[in-house]
Amino acid sequence: MSVDTDERGIAELEGKLFISLRPYKLHGQSVWHDPVELKVAHLISGEMSRAWQVLPFQQTGEFIFVAAVDTGSSAALSVTEFVEGKVILCRVELEDLVHAQDRVYGLLSGLPDERLGAYLIASGRISPAELSAALQEQRSADTKIKIGSILMNRGSASHWDIAEAFAMQRGLPLIDLLNGNNTAALFCDPSLFAAWSLVDERFWFRHLIVPLALDEYSVTVAMVDVDDQEALVQLQSLTNRRVRVFVTGYRDVMMALNLRFRKEHEEESRMSLLNRSPEDSAFKQVSRVQAFWLIGFALALAVGFVLNSLVAGTVLAALVEVLYGVTSIFRLWAMQKSAGRDAEFIVTKADIDSIPLTSLPEYTVLVPLYREAAVLPTLTEAIKRLQYPKDRLDVKFLLEEDDTETIAAARDAGLPNYIELVIVPASEPRTKPKACNYGLTKARGEYLVIFDAEDIPEPDQLLKAITVFRQNENDQLACVQAKLSYYNENQNIQTRWFTAEYANWFELMLPALFTLRMPIPLGGSSNHFRTAVLRELGAWDPFNVTEDADLGVRLHKTGYHTAVMNSVTYEEANSDFVNWMRQRSRWVKGYLQTWLVHMRHPIRLWKELKPIGFFGFQATIGGTALQFLLNPILWGLTLSWYLFRPMFLMAVFSGWIFYLGSLSLFLGNVAFTYANIVGVLKSGRWSLAKWALLSPIYWLFMSIASYKALIQLIFKPSYWEKTVHGLSNVKVNEHLLLDQNPKNIGA
Repeated sequence: MSVDTDERGIAELEGKLFISLRPYKLHGQSVWHDPVELKVAHLISGEMSRAWQVLPFQQTGEFIFVAAVDTGSSAALSVTEFVEGKVILCRVELEDLVHAQDRVYGLLSGLPDERLGAYLIASGRISPAELSAALQEQRSADTKIKIGSILMNRGSASHWDIAEAFAMQRGLPLIDLLNGNNTAALFCDPSLFAAWSLVDERFWFRHLIVPLALDEYSVTVAMVDVDDQEALVQLQSLTNRRVRVFVTGYRDVMMALNLRFRKEHEEESRMSLLNRSPEDSAFKQVSRVQAFWLIGFALALAVGFVLNSLVAGTVLAALVEVLYGVTSIFRLWAMQKSAGRDAEFIVTKADIDSIPLTSLPEYTVLVPLYREAAVLPTLTEAIKRLQYPKDRLDVKFLLEEDDTETIAAARDAGLPNYIELVIVPASEPRTKPKACNYGLTKARGEYLVIFDAEDIPEPDQLLKAITVFRQNENDQLACVQAKLSYYNENQNIQTRWFTAEYANWFELMLPALFTLRMPIPLGGSSNHFRTAVLRELGAWDPFNVTEDADLGVRLHKTGYHTAVMNSVTYEEANSDFVNWMRQRSRWVKGYLQTWLVHMRHPIRLWKELKPIGFFGFQATIGGTALQFLLNPILWGLTLSWYLFRPMFLMAVFSGWIFYLGSLSLFLGNVAFTYANIVGVLKSGRWSLAKWALLSPIYWLFMSIASYKALIQLIFKPSYWEKTVHGLSNVKVNEHLLLDQNPKNIGA
């Protein structure tokens, strides 16, 4: 503060000023300014300042400005006897004064974490041995983790224990929101709407603050971290009011925020993309123009067969063979781009070791769960193994409101304090992307990743993703896809085929698309995003049952890129045929949805994806479903041609069409079997190579699932068929902490 008046004017300010001692930024500048001048503050001792609740903070000429909690107290008035000059007393909030005293004189009674621990010991919350162990862990860590976070992560203290101790340590008032009698009414009170609207909703979630009261002179808030200067300064500057602070716990704040924004977040999770970009939503499966073309094609085909069945059959056969053959050739050409070299970002241990851990931002982990009580222990262990500072992990288990079994199991599981249970309101559509959207509304991380319930990510995966993002900051990189594989591949022949299919897709196809700068249909798990980009795009489409593939296309359309990196997440392969059929039919239905959505405006899509990207989209999204639908028809026609030699087929499949069909048969079956073999060999699963030779049998099952998907697309487009997990006979928990490479589990 700078006062530019004459001495008489300054003297008249005595007792009339109400000031803030918090650091501030000038408009348009990034430098913080401290209103407390150290030389002036040291005119009295720290002991005197704390005992009398006063602090000299600035001097103008012979006038010394002294902040006091009570300018009329005898202690404040007697400070004039200890400083040379004319004292001007100014009022200050207690919390402002405490923060300033800590900056000037240092914290009381030694290190702050030791003081916090002393309060916890005195209140009986922890033992001296627990504090000693936590301090030892803090000293041995590569990053400065707060002692409270360590105690919570070790299970020694709760969020509320830390809040109580912190309030005692700082002499600040404490408020219990979680167990308040009228908490729901308080945060939905219309009189507080003005306070909630002071700043954007993201501010409250990012800084873990809730407003309690607003009047003409002050705004009262409850917050978890009262040392969050950025938040306090922003609130003060926006409201032009002093900020009064209460300490509360993390769970209290999240409960209050969830109560306040439940309705808005539910609506956003369902309608965000539809409202923002209706043409990119699968809410409506087929546009009028598409319906016109589909009906027109069917009518033209019918008329053609009536007028001249041979010509119509020949044209249709040629069209099918060309589409099938071109798709097969493209996929083989693309996969050979990645077969012999690393077409992905390779992050080494040296790269990870070079990351200053103190620079790591908060990272959100979303895990959608529905009827997953059986795999909850495995999932929790996998999350605990993540090599990332736990005080910067924002893990959210997304639980459906009516899934009482999993909710009860999660609440009884003794989860670490950095794992939060988020109850997703029951509303249509009941899909995984809607649950992820709901979790995104509460995400605090700069980066965000999705894991499925049965996932076991490699422990360093988050650090690898951070490395890739930071090495490509200027490349519009919005997403990093880790590879997926299975830990129970040897359970039965179905899991072996399933693992070979994944090896083909994640070891060959996706790296090839990355190399060629084509749209990447994301896998359903282990997608690492820049959170801001997710929000910019409207996040996931809740009406699309392969929201991951759709989002990968939308990222590319908007000018962003997706990378593939050398990290693997291990999942449970479906060992039950009926369960597998549900999962695969959902995937194919989603690919059909995605193709229909983005082909509403083909010319616009051509311009957005560029020619090679457009071709890649047709081959991977449309071509994948097309080949599975055509396979049984083409196999049947081929057998009929050789066994029965009907006249009509002999006439249609003659000449060049016969040779084209034979080439498609070879490329689509023999060569793809070879590609599956290459995929399992590249992934290091040598024992699966002989089983990959039987891939055509697996493709027959895929065709059955595809026709089921086609029927559901017509009658139940947004229906999400649940995949049951926990059917593996592999005892994963015995290996999680001992084996750093879970692919050895099923060997």
